[in-house]
Amino acid sequence: MSIRKTSFLGLIFAILSGVALGSEAIPNWPAPATWAAPRSGGVHTMSEITFMLPFVGVTPCRVADTRGNGFAGQYGPPSLAANATRDFTITGQCGIPASADAVSFNFAALNVGGNGDLRVFPAGGSVPLVSTLNYNANTPNIANAAVVPLGTGGAITVQADAVSIDLIIDVNGYYSRAGSAAEQFRIVEDFCCSGAVIVGENLDTSATFSDGGAFVSLSTGDFSAGVKGTSLASTGLTFGVYGVSLSTGGNASGVRGVDATGPPVTLPFLGFTVGVLGESTTNLGVWGRSGRAGVAGSLFDTGGNMIAFGILGDSTDSSNGFYGGSPPWGVFAGGDLGVSGVKHFVEPHPEDPNMVILYSSLEGREVGTYFRGTARTVDHQAVIEVPEDFRIVTDEEGLTVQLTPVGPLTTMSVESEDLNRIVVLSSQDVTFHYLVQGIRRGYKEFQPLAKGDEFMPLSADARMPAYLTQEARRRLIANGTYNADGTVNMQTAERVGWTRVWKEREERDKALAAANATARRSENPSP
Repeated sequence: MSIRKTSFLGLIFAILSGVALGSEAIPNWPAPATWAAPRSGGVHTMSEITFMLPFVGVTPCRVADTRGNGFAGQYGPPSLAANATRDFTITGQCGIPASADAVSFNFAALNVGGNGDLRVFPAGGSVPLVSTLNYNANTPNIANAAVVPLGTGGAITVQADAVSIDLIIDVNGYYSRAGSAAEQFRIVEDFCCSGAVIVGENLDTSATFSDGGAFVSLSTGDFSAGVKGTSLASTGLTFGVYGVSLSTGGNASGVRGVDATGPPVTLPFLGFTVGVLGESTTNLGVWGRSGRAGVAGSLFDTGGNMIAFGILGDSTDSSNGFYGGSPPWGVFAGGDLGVSGVKHFVEPHPEDPNMVILYSSLEGREVGTYFRGTARTVDHQAVIEVPEDFRIVTDEEGLTVQLTPVGPLTTMSVESEDLNRIVVLSSQDVTFHYLVQGIRRGYKEFQPLAKGDEFMPLSADARMPAYLTQEARRRLIANGTYNADGTVNMQTAERVGWTRVWKEREERDKALAAANATARRSENPSP
């Protein structure tokens, strides 16, 4: 229970001088920022937990002095008898609350006549084998600081071995589970994975989140972190950080990240829990960076089969739900966006709350642009001015114009067309509708048939994704990608070179993992 083993003769002399002068000032001493109850060695189960409790400081204060000096009863004379125990109730003294689990003490032995030691332990416990303070005739006055758990009745027990001594007990703070629940965690072995270094669990059942934390970084340097998890294994299903929440309440998450701007003020209450919750008022909630996929979401059925890729992007103003470019998009991709299904627009039904309206995007074999409108010919002629935005995004070649007269039978034609204006002629003056279509600039050579690995299985052990439509599944069986039972067709994989791609990817991933592990070890060399 001792936290330092060096002598504090200078400290004791200062204390004694203060008492002699009648001063109440007591010199302070350092205390650990957190404290954990000692654990026995050997194998531990989940029921054996270690609480990391934060230090709560109080003004250095004297609890007892067996010489007297204003102290009486259990806190004053007589001196400690040799080889006898004596209890001191600490809670309720010097601002130490009844909820304190342990206290930061400074013990001073005075009037020492020979070799001996002081042992301090929780009241009701057994005498420890380790001493808190050693002394002899050459060190008549000596002190040592220690963090000691409180025992029965919020008390400690002391025992002066071999010789009688006088004892001074000072305190400068305590450690408590009450009132600091947000800063509590426990170390549990074999909670999720046998290789976990630290598994943290919130132990409080009532307190709300605070700004405190068991792990706090005050560094302003690049790449500093309050919590950093690193898994150096080059193989296996490992995790740098593994977060689990067993709560079924809305907005609960396994991992919650909040940046300096704080969570959005209008954060909606989610009726479900999430694996990772990222919050930011003005910046990015979640940003994923990777050479393969920055953020991937998957939806599984009860049998463990992936039935859909799932990423939900929610944008209520100029922020981004899922980010790949710039606002104000719920989902924005900096490059091309590919989907294996259709692209729906969903709106609520105006009368039935159980119904929605689904409209889907048109699909074509070109990257098309268009604008449309209504005009009227005057003196058998009309000029359609091409909008600037259409002119900017549309190629000069490939324009088509459709004209639909409204009223009596009328002959109409396009006299000329370009990206500035379209001149229309008619056999008589008439109101007409027009549709002008073009090809997006830069995509004139687009071909709908192209080589691609979008449906290449990720490995030989992959299964045909359940999210595919029945027609897509039929085609993937017909072209030899998968067998009828959903397993990978290895004959096709060998023939088209997928097995080589898988092997190269595995070797590349292993090499990258090894390089990253080496870099991390160089950044954090072992002491």
